[in-house]
Amino acid sequence: MKNVMGIIHHKKDEEAFRELTKHRCVAAIPFGGKYRLVDFPLSNMTNAGISNVGIITSLKLRSLLDHLGKGKEWGLDRKHDGLFILPAASEKNKRWLDLEDIYANYDYIVNSKQEYVLLSGSNIVCNIDLRKVFAYHCEKKADLTIIYSEDYKFLPEDVSRGVYLKKGTNGRINAVSIGTPFENGVVCMDMFLFKKSFFLQLLQECSAFGKCDFISEVLPLKLKEMKIYGYAHEGYLGIINSWKSFYKHQIELLNPKVWQELFFAKGMIHTKFKDGPPARYYENSEVHNVFASPGCLIEGKVENSILFRKVIIGRGAVVRNSILMPRVEVAENVVLDGVIIDKNVRVNKGVKLISSDENPVIIEKNRVIGGGL
Repeated sequence: MKNVMGIIHHKKDEEAFRELTKHRCVAAIPFGGKYRLVDFPLSNMTNAGISNVGIITSLKLRSLLDHLGKGKEWGLDRKHDGLFILPAASEKNKRWLDLEDIYANYDYIVNSKQEYVLLSGSNIVCNIDLRKVFAYHCEKKADLTIIYSEDYKFLPEDVSRGVYLKKGTNGRINAVSIGTPFENGVVCMDMFLFKKSFFLQLLQECSAFGKCDFISEVLPLKLKEMKIYGYAHEGYLGIINSWKSFYKHQIELLNPKVWQELFFAKGMIHTKFKDGPPARYYENSEVHNVFASPGCLIEGKVENSILFRKVIIGRGAVVRNSILMPRVEVAENVVLDGVIIDKNVRVNKGVKLISSDENPVIIEKNRVIGGGL
């Protein structure tokens, strides 16, 4: 797929993530113990042989830049093509897929030597062989191929944030809807493979007529006049549209079948490499159904939880159904249940945090919880 360039666009609807996006963009949200959300679309692209990838960023990009570096882990630190960080046109609008952001980087696309463009959201967690998508696209001589899932079910809170497609018997896409599923319809995975000539035409029309929301303003008008097909993804899928879907899909990783399929089935998911010792379990620790990343120190009891790098669980502490991001320190006799704690947080001795749907506990990074030591 050297004839395909990749563009990863950023998700602007950050309010649904609460504290998780207070200091970072959606693409940089930690996931799965040592990864970031951007690792999935980026790895899918590079595993398929795409060597030219642009990532459209928001203003909160420090964490993302620190994570990506020069793209070495994805084989994108190269003299020709490689990894490009592209500025968004505006942070104000909340379009579903903002062509204005992409048009702001029009020269980058025009000057790229590739003849096809793969556009992906930064919040799509899956492992997909994009070479098969490209072969299907060429077989159909399509102008646009949209990747979809027939089986994915949104959480009730996220249904209104979904994009839905209705397809014909010949594989053509007949209709598109935002927030309202079709009967016998499918879920759009926010992954689109274009002929570059068609894509540039859309960008020019966006500039000329001011129709910049690809999903609501552009795609419905092109369904009849252009050859737009759908391609079914049959593997594991997580569409991370809110803190609730973030939590749901993190906890699902504790199922070994999900973990194996997501991270290894169709190619490795790559991430920034960090050296570190393995997790250490002390004599009185109890651990059941836990993913503990390198550098963790566990003296207490942990169940059904994801522990990122260098998490410390003190003696007598109990952690259940929780997600603790890097360098979280849990002191003695703390009780955590159903909580999400961001990086560099200390939870002091004796604190109890128990979450519920009505009152979720999400702690932003660099905080100290409780007055004890």
